[in-house]
Amino acid sequence: MKIFRKTLTANTEEVFNVNSHYITILNTGDGNVFVNFDDTATTDSLLIPAGMGRSFSFQSAVENVHLISDGTPTVQIDDMR
Repeated sequence: MKIFRKTLTANTEEVFNVNSHYITILNTGDGNVFVNFDDTATTDSLLIPAGMGRSFSFQSAVENVHLISDGTPTVQIDDMR
Protein backbone atom coordinates (compact mmCIF):
# COMPACT_ATOMS: atom_id res chain seq x y z
CA MET A 1 0.00 0.00 0.00
CA LYS A 2 1.17 3.51 -0.82
CA ILE A 3 0.00 6.51 1.19
CA PHE A 4 0.16 10.06 -0.13
CA ARG A 5 -0.45 13.06 2.13
CA LYS A 6 -0.29 16.64 0.89
CA THR A 7 -1.71 20.10 1.54
CA LEU A 8 -3.34 21.31 -1.66
CA THR A 9 -3.13 24.79 -3.12
CA ALA A 10 -6.48 26.36 -4.06
CA ASN A 11 -7.40 26.08 -7.74
CA THR A 12 -4.26 24.09 -8.63
CA GLU A 13 -4.61 20.54 -9.88
CA GLU A 14 -2.45 17.86 -8.25
CA VAL A 15 -1.91 14.44 -9.86
CA PHE A 16 -0.97 11.34 -7.85
CA ASN A 17 0.25 8.17 -9.57
CA VAL A 18 -1.47 5.20 -7.89
CA ASN A 19 -2.02 2.34 -10.39
CA SER A 20 -4.64 0.74 -8.13
CA HIS A 21 -8.08 -0.91 -8.07
CA TYR A 22 -8.94 0.39 -4.57
CA ILE A 23 -8.47 3.99 -3.45
CA THR A 24 -9.50 5.92 -0.34
CA ILE A 25 -9.32 9.72 -0.29
CA LEU A 26 -9.62 11.71 2.97
CA ASN A 27 -10.11 15.48 3.05
CA THR A 28 -8.84 16.60 6.46
CA GLY A 29 -8.55 20.34 5.95
CA ASP A 30 -10.29 23.56 5.03
CA GLY A 31 -12.01 23.54 1.66
CA ASN A 32 -13.69 21.09 -0.66
CA VAL A 33 -11.77 18.62 -2.80
CA PHE A 34 -12.87 17.57 -6.29
CA VAL A 35 -11.56 14.31 -7.73
CA ASN A 36 -11.32 12.65 -11.12
CA PHE A 37 -9.57 9.47 -12.17
CA ASP A 38 -7.20 9.34 -15.17
CA ASP A 39 -8.52 12.71 -16.38
CA THR A 40 -8.39 16.39 -15.42
CA ALA A 41 -10.18 17.39 -12.19
CA THR A 42 -12.41 20.48 -12.21
CA THR A 43 -14.88 21.94 -9.72
CA ASP A 44 -17.53 19.93 -11.60
CA SER A 45 -15.78 16.66 -10.68
CA LEU A 46 -16.77 14.36 -7.80
CA LEU A 47 -16.97 16.32 -4.53
CA ILE A 48 -15.35 15.31 -1.25
CA PRO A 49 -16.44 17.93 1.32
CA ALA A 50 -14.16 19.20 4.09
CA GLY A 51 -13.81 16.66 6.89
CA MET A 52 -15.07 13.76 4.77
CA GLY A 53 -13.60 10.83 2.87
CA ARG A 54 -14.61 8.35 0.18
CA SER A 55 -13.50 4.92 -0.90
CA PHE A 56 -13.56 3.73 -4.50
CA SER A 57 -13.34 0.31 -6.12
CA PHE A 58 -12.62 -0.14 -9.83
CA GLN A 59 -12.69 -3.17 -12.13
CA SER A 60 -9.72 -1.79 -14.07
CA ALA A 61 -6.74 -0.20 -12.33
CA VAL A 62 -6.72 3.58 -12.11
CA GLU A 63 -3.30 5.02 -12.97
CA ASN A 64 -3.72 8.58 -11.69
CA VAL A 65 -5.86 10.45 -9.17
CA HIS A 66 -6.44 14.10 -10.14
CA LEU A 67 -7.43 16.50 -7.33
CA ILE A 68 -8.30 20.19 -7.23
CA SER A 69 -9.61 22.20 -4.28
CA ASP A 70 -11.31 25.48 -3.50
CA GLY A 71 -9.20 25.95 -0.36
CA THR A 72 -6.06 24.54 1.24
CA PRO A 73 -7.09 21.16 2.64
CA THR A 74 -4.70 18.39 3.55
CA VAL A 75 -5.62 15.21 1.71
CA GLN A 76 -4.58 11.64 2.23
CA ILE A 77 -4.79 9.06 -0.55
CA ASP A 78 -4.50 5.38 0.36
CA ASP A 79 -3.63 3.23 -2.64
CA MET A 80 -4.56 -0.32 -1.68
CA ARG A 81 -3.52 -1.92 -4.99
